[in-house]
Amino acid sequence: MLWKRILVGDQERVLVTKNGRFVSILEAGEYRLFEGLRLFGEGSKLAFERFNLREVVFQSTWTEFLVKQKPDLVARYFTVVETGDAEVAVLSFDGKLLKVIGPGKRVLFWRGGVEVSAEIVNVIERPQVDAKMLTALERLGRESLVTFAIVEESRAGLLYLDSRFARTLEPGKYGFWSVAGSPPRVDVVDLRRQALEVPGQEILTKDKVSLRVNILAEFQVIDAVKAKQLVKDANEQLYRALQLSVRQTLGRKTLEEILADKTDVDESVTVAVRAEMEIIGVRVGSIAIKDIILPGEMRDILNQVVSAEKQAQANLIRRREETAATRSLLNTAKLMEDNPILVRLKELETLEKLVEKVDRLTVNNGFEGLLENLVSIRAGEAK
Repeated sequence: MLWKRILVGDQERVLVTKNGRFVSILEAGEYRLFEGLRLFGEGSKLAFERFNLREVVFQSTWTEFLVKQKPDLVARYFTVVETGDAEVAVLSFDGKLLKVIGPGKRVLFWRGGVEVSAEIVNVIERPQVDAKMLTALERLGRESLVTFAIVEESRAGLLYLDSRFARTLEPGKYGFWSVAGSPPRVDVVDLRRQALEVPGQEILTKDKVSLRVNILAEFQVIDAVKAKQLVKDANEQLYRALQLSVRQTLGRKTLEEILADKTDVDESVTVAVRAEMEIIGVRVGSIAIKDIILPGEMRDILNQVVSAEKQAQANLIRRREETAATRSLLNTAKLMEDNPILVRLKELETLEKLVEKVDRLTVNNGFEGLLENLVSIRAGEAK
C-alpha cells in the first residue's frame, strides 16, 4: 500500500490522473493520495500536472475532455472563451486589453489568478474595429489580427472588404479585422492639386523638323472612386492623353509657329483631354509646353538667323539716325540763311566752346576782329 503526499501553493493548481484517467483538480493545500498496492512492481499509478495561475491560459491535452465531460468542474475553475468561424474574442486581463483570439477556437483561462473578460465580435457584421480599442490593439502588432490604416488630410481612403469596394473613408485612423475572407485593403487617394510632367517627347513638325518637348499639366482628383475603379492608374491615363494631345498640336505647326508661341496648346485638344479625364474623376487645369529642345545643328542655324536679323536691325537703326541728323543740319542751315541773328548766336556758341579749350585769349580790334581772325584761321587750316 502506497500513499502520495502532494503540496499545492496558493498560486497553483494540480491536475491528477490515475492510470490515464482523470481524477480531479487540486486547489491550494496539502493532500495525501492513495496510489494503491504494488505487487512485483505493478499497480495503480498517479500522474500530476502542476499549473501556475499567473500563466493564465490552461494548456493541456485534457482541455477537450474537461469541456465535454466535466462541465461543472470547468465552470468552477475556468473562464471559457469560445469563438465561431466568423468571430474573434478581445480579451482583457484585470481590465487591460492584452490578447485577441481568432475564429474557431476554444481557450480555458484559470480563475483565481487574473480576472479575464472577453468581448466576442462578429467580424462579418462588424468588420471595423471600435475606436476605443485601436490604441491597445496597435500595441499587440500582428497578434491583434487587425489591419490598420491612416487617411491623412486632403486625402480619401477607399475601403475594400473581401476584395470588394465597401465605402470611402474620411481622414482619420482606422482598423479592420483581417480574419475572414481576403484581408481588408485601404487605398489612399491624394485629393490635392498636382502637376504632371511628360518629359522628352519626340515631335516632327509640319515642316519636317524633329524636336523634343517637355509638357506640364495641372490636375486634381475630384472623384476618388472613379479614379481608382474605372482605370488602372489615373496618372498614367493622363500621361498618355497629354502625349497624344501635344503630338496633335505640334504636328500641325511649323517650327517658326511653335517658337513664336511655345506655351500654346490647341484649345480643341485641351478640351478633349479635359473631357476624357473628367469621365474618370480627374479635373485637368492648364496644359503647357514647358521646354522645346532642338537638335544641335538646328540650334546653330537658328542662332545664325537671329544674329543676322539683329545685325540688320542695327544697320537699319544706324541709317535712320544718320538720316535724322542730316535732316536736322539741313533744317538748321535753312533757318540760319534767313535769320542773321541766329548766325550770330551760332558764332557766339562756337566761340564759347573754343574759349573753354584755351588757357589765355588776347583780343585785338575788338570782338569783330576776333571773329574775323577766327574765321581766317579756320579758313587757313582748311587750306
